[in-house]
Amino acid sequence: MVSIQEIATFLENYFPKKLSYDWDNVGLQVGSFSAKVDSILICVDVTEDVLNEAKDLGVRLVISHHPLIFQGLKSIKDDTPEGRLIIDTIKNDIAILSFHTNADVSKHGINFYLAKLLNLENIEGLSVKQKNGYFKIVVYVPSDYKDEVLEAMAQEGAGFVGKYSHCFFAVEGQGCFKPQEGANPFVGKIGELERVDEVRLESIVPEEKLKNVIKAMLKAHPYEEVAYDIYRLENDISYECIGVIGQRSIEAENLIKELKEKLNLSFVKASLVKNQFKKIAIVSGSGKDFIKDVYFKGADCFISGEIGHHGILLARSLGLSTIEIGHYESEKVFIDIVFELFDKFDKKDKLKIYKSQVNTSYAKIY
Repeated sequence: MVSIQEIATFLENYFPKKLSYDWDNVGLQVGSFSAKVDSILICVDVTEDVLNEAKDLGVRLVISHHPLIFQGLKSIKDDTPEGRLIIDTIKNDIAILSFHTNADVSKHGINFYLAKLLNLENIEGLSVKQKNGYFKIVVYVPSDYKDEVLEAMAQEGAGFVGKYSHCFFAVEGQGCFKPQEGANPFVGKIGELERVDEVRLESIVPEEKLKNVIKAMLKAHPYEEVAYDIYRLENDISYECIGVIGQRSIEAENLIKELKEKLNLSFVKASLVKNQFKKIAIVSGSGKDFIKDVYFKGADCFISGEIGHHGILLARSLGLSTIEIGHYESEKVFIDIVFELFDKFDKKDKLKIYKSQVNTSYAKIY
């Protein structure tokens, strides 16, 4: 059995809560973090059909993309659809954990997954949501332990700048200290001044990884008391974005065919201004608010779940082709993403993990 807290913490490494929009409601919707589960169902929407699926499977945790509780509730009653669902989850001891816009924005999430699925190159974010907070960490290490400490920090996320890892700077110098009574020095003797050849090792760390980097650094460092400094940086090093844009030269007909094959779609809705594309933008779910971002980024094709009539008119006026693949259809890869991420979970063997078989895109083409 695994606690819901352990599962939530693991997934938040890939979909940090800070990436979600202020209007969103992500995280634990129903249940207790301390509860232990042995099975999980991954889905896009929590509907009555999905909940029945969870009950039939004996699942005690549902991980969804769309939150069950989205807006503020004044009451939970069985005469409303949302109230009935919440009451049913509680009665059946089923917890709901949701990752919504944080899974849209994350580089491990839906939009980047779709871009890679379509073999886009030079993938970058589309519309800036926020700038990342960064820190500089400086630690003083005995020369012989420099590489060991550096590697431990890098494994937890220090030293990543763009497409480069292990970005560190080292300066040789001499450390000085005098161990006092009760100390257990790695080198030196109690009451005697000690000088040691050391290296000042410094690197950059994303805010969300700082605690783990410090923990790894302290564990790898040989000293009983470690001298280190943390500085908040103002550098605009990277951004978190909603949507992605990338390059690929492809004919419109072939792109549509590939979308239908790879996402198992029976149809798409396309407004084609050109028959040949070189730069393609993707926004899962609803993309109507990002049309101008797509245009200013130089894309000639915009793929989204839904864009709408007026969005299509705006796109065409800008010379932009659009392909709508359906809201659910653009986000159902969330199920595969989370399922694959659990391969990295150290307690996966204690869990049965199911992919929901319920298609919550209930509208059909007749």
